[in-house]
Amino acid sequence: MKQLLISTALLVSGTFCFSSQAGELDPQLQSKLDQAYFLYDHGHYQESLEHIQWLFNNGIATDYDFTPHQIGIITRWGAMRDLYEPARVSYDSALKDAITKLKRAPHNCAAFDDVEVMMENKNALEDFVSVLENDTAEHPEIWQRCWDYSTSLIAVEQTSKPLIDAYLVDLSDHFKTVFIPVIDGLYSQCYDDYDYRELCQDSVKEYLTGVSASFRHAAMTHYGLNEAGQIGGLTLQLLLKWQTQDN
Repeated sequence: MKQLLISTALLVSGTFCFSSQAGELDPQLQSKLDQAYFLYDHGHYQESLEHIQWLFNNGIATDYDFTPHQIGIITRWGAMRDLYEPARVSYDSALKDAITKLKRAPHNCAAFDDVEVMMENKNALEDFVSVLENDTAEHPEIWQRCWDYSTSLIAVEQTSKPLIDAYLVDLSDHFKTVFIPVIDGLYSQCYDDYDYRELCQDSVKEYLTGVSASFRHAAMTHYGLNEAGQIGGLTLQLLLKWQTQDN
């Protein structure tokens, strides 16, 4: 369940990013992207890996509209690492380099995003949190410029008090001001899909319930019953709002 929630958060983040930034991709990038996926799907891992590595290193620098595709490239690379040893070696090396860049230049949000997604694909988010906690302890709010929705959820899922205190500050307030609007927006989008509206709405309700449970668990672990109760109350308010809308 924990991994599902975090993956969904990254998907949400990527979806909003794509809708706000994506345009017609540079033809060279689009061609390499298509070839990378085609070669992967047909088992030509070495050729696919070469395209993926080039895109990882050059995609965003060539065309900023490649940004929403970076997650897909990393995810495909992460899947390949379990199938092809050179992909595993190159992936782990790229992750190590990204962590080094992140520590040397905390303002480098591209490295921050790459490390987050790469560690998620390795099922190593605990290590990602450890990296952030270690530097945050010495330099509070050092990652503030790069912090986003998905990172907040990771900190909550991992019940990291140092990160929550540094970047979310107040759990119930963060849940209200950051998470409630995003999740409410997802629910509103369900009205645009007539054929699958109910399925979409049920999925968003399940997502809300899971995120709320994670926040309430973190609240109970570190801040007490009152904070957890406030998050539960905000969750119920949103569910009642949806119920009124749908009647």
